[in-house]
Amino acid sequence: MLVHPSRNPQITRAKVRFVEEVPRREAGSGIGDSYLYKGEEGTWKGSRSHALMSALRGLGWNLAAPLHIEPCQLGLSNRNYKIFCGDFGPLLLRIFGPTVGDSNPDERHIQDSGFGAHVVQRFDWGRLETWLPGRAMRREDCDNSQMLAALAHELRRLHTVAGRNHNDLNFTNVLVCDIGDPPTTHLLDFEYAGPLDPPFDVANFFCEWMYDYQSPRWFELDSTRFPSDAQARSFVAQYLEITDCADGEVSAFLKEVQARIPSVHTFWIDWAMNNFSDQDEYVQYAEQRQILVD
Repeated sequence: MLVHPSRNPQITRAKVRFVEEVPRREAGSGIGDSYLYKGEEGTWKGSRSHALMSALRGLGWNLAAPLHIEPCQLGLSNRNYKIFCGDFGPLLLRIFGPTVGDSNPDERHIQDSGFGAHVVQRFDWGRLETWLPGRAMRREDCDNSQMLAALAHELRRLHTVAGRNHNDLNFTNVLVCDIGDPPTTHLLDFEYAGPLDPPFDVANFFCEWMYDYQSPRWFELDSTRFPSDAQARSFVAQYLEITDCADGEVSAFLKEVQARIPSVHTFWIDWAMNNFSDQDEYVQYAEQRQILVD
């Protein structure tokens, strides 16, 4: 049986990155080079402004019409914006946060293998990507067997085709398109990608089940939401493309998943302490996860 220790819910983890749009009336817009977003003038002035405008013109955009820039909520590691101008766009503008960049060769390898949004322009400080329609995966989607099957198959495809780990597989990094039947999923945000270790990715995903990213207190954990043995077996069987959830190969893989859970905690403990040790909420986050390791 796959088990997880009881947890203290008072843990903060500010690493959520996904596209949930604010109402258009709250977005910044302008004409020509004057397109500053209210409250973020430092982001749009100077070299970044000129680089963005030059890139859009190079893509064939006519910037005579107002350029709309809509901030996407939950972009705490990166700042994400939906941009469009008249009939041009939309595109996703991603501005790197302090712990993220564009220097991970594994991320580029995954993108070059056809996963995630297509990068149309790179900057030193961010990049432009194609806009993918859909919504963030939610915890309740885990009760949808078709949704979990779609994600398990997409994760296996990542591991098989790209030969890399995602390493940050949480609901905000899974794009769901559930208009059709069956639903489809896309994996996003590969900045923490690394060498292939499938049980680690699955262990990280199972730990993320305890987070509710739709809640205002998304950082609180609910250990009762950790997948049951039946749910874990079903997901792994789909990943392994095995019909019998009781198959010995499923059990062996789950044993490896269980063994990776301490490493998952250590991964995010190091992330918090290496980048945010001067902020109390991250220190608490790291201390609480350290309890689970000990």
